Amino acid sequence: MDKQIVISIKTIILFLLTLFGLFVIYRLGPIIGILLLATLLVISMEQPVRYFMRGVLFNKKISRGLAVLISYSLFVLIILGVLTFIVPPLITELQKMIVSVPYMLQNIKLPEGWQSSVPEMVPDTSKISAGVINATFSIFSNFATFLSVLVISIYMSLDWENIKKGFISLFPKNNEDIVQETIEDIEKNVGAWIKGQLLLMSVIGVASFIGLSILGVRYSVGLGLLSGIFEAIPNVGPVLSALVAGLIGFSDSPIKGVGVVSLFVVIQQLENNLLVPKIMGKVSGFRPLIILLALLVGANFFGIIGAVCAIPVTMIVSTILKKFFGTNN
Repeated sequence: MDKQIVISIKTIILFLLTLFGLFVIYRLGPIIGILLLATLLVISMEQPVRYFMRGVLFNKKISRGLAVLISYSLFVLIILGVLTFIVPPLITELQKMIVSVPYMLQNIKLPEGWQSSVPEMVPDTSKISAGVINATFSIFSNFATFLSVLVISIYMSLDWENIKKGFISLFPKNNEDIVQETIEDIEKNVGAWIKGQLLLMSVIGVASFIGLSILGVRYSVGLGLLSGIFEAIPNVGPVLSALVAGLIGFSDSPIKGVGVVSLFVVIQQLENNLLVPKIMGKVSGFRPLIILLALLVGANFFGIIGAVCAIPVTMIVSTILKKFFGTNN
């Protein structure tokens, strides 16, 4: 009897400690998100780092430290270029597009009940526009967070091999090989997925911009960038892009609206049958439902950082499950 009471008390204490640990993890969500984002950045940058390490400078192989410096310098230059030349005009164009939505709807022949409610949308649309702009500036003005992620990532990249060895040493000797293989698979898969996804987003964004410009659709720059960004959401993203662009096209003329819809259908057919097989190669994608659930869960727990990390984390979990249990996503 006494023994059962002792076991029961231990179970209760263990349960309470587990709850406390989960509460601490929840409260430290932003910090955990930053560390997770830094780790994902390290994994993504590992391939460029290794590429530069194969190079020779002054008759000597480039050291890991110099390779890390070169890789992250190029990364920072790309980020600065995007923030300087792409984000400001995109914000301006999206603001104009959102504010003009009610006027576009007025130009489209809608049922009488809908037409009467269009003017009431103007104030709400203005609030949405202001909210989008404020949120965008808030994200990109958070320099401290970006700097923290960058600095942590650089230090982790410099000592990445030792970090991996230390992590592998936590496992039993007979499992070290499979853990090593799993880490290598994660580096390879996540790095390939990110590179392929960025290339797909760039190609779709440029193709949409060129096509919309030829058709004479307003806000072609913003719509092209929007199409590239939405490309990160399989199946659902392209449909949203087509709906927004089609709305603007039909507000000008039915012919232009049909042209916009046809353009996006052609782009998606080329993407599915040509670009995805060539660019993504053997990198396995996920079903749209899994992507949406991952984005919702990540955003709910960790906000913007969670949404950014959601898909790569899902890929990491999928890789681990496949390696240890042989499951398919």
